[in-house]
Amino acid sequence: MKNNKNKGMKATSTRNVLAFLMFVVIVGAVAGFYFGLQTIKTYALDVSHTVSDANASGKNVEQLSELKKALADREPLVAKANSLFASEATYQSQVLKDLQKYASDAGITISNTSFDKQSAGDTAPIPSVATSESVVVTVQSPVSYARLMKFLDALEGNLPKLQVTGVSLSRPTNATGDLVATDKITITVATR
Repeated sequence: MKNNKNKGMKATSTRNVLAFLMFVVIVGAVAGFYFGLQTIKTYALDVSHTVSDANASGKNVEQLSELKKALADREPLVAKANSLFASEATYQSQVLKDLQKYASDAGITISNTSFDKQSAGDTAPIPSVATSESVVVTVQSPVSYARLMKFLDALEGNLPKLQVTGVSLSRPTNATGDLVATDKITITVATR
């Protein structure tokens, strides 16, 4: 009988051990499933963020290409804006050349030209320019009023920017037609 009792206990303890192992396997499977599900959710969230970032990058690339095109379209405007100002090194030769051309086109003769430096604090007529140069032009008098106006209009439309800041006109002593006498014409040149 002793033999039977040992065998019975052995079967029961084996059954208990197997039941415990089965419980451990089931708990392990549930825990593994739960942690696997959490890992998949985290991975899905990362993929979702990556897709969102890719879409945003695609939109940024489109916006950048639109900006690049807009800048290319505005390149002529930038070049024209840069041509508004003369360089301090070459403004005198440029202004002399322009003055002679406009005087020739208008049919008047320039008798004298002088250059004076003017700082921005000296009530410079061109705002937000660090320096401006003053040019005093004397034309041969008397001169036709229509020709003088054509000359002044051409100066105002010049690039680099020339701005007439002072003109002295008077009627000559023996006035005929549209002749006027002029003393000096003061012009400001925008430089940088």
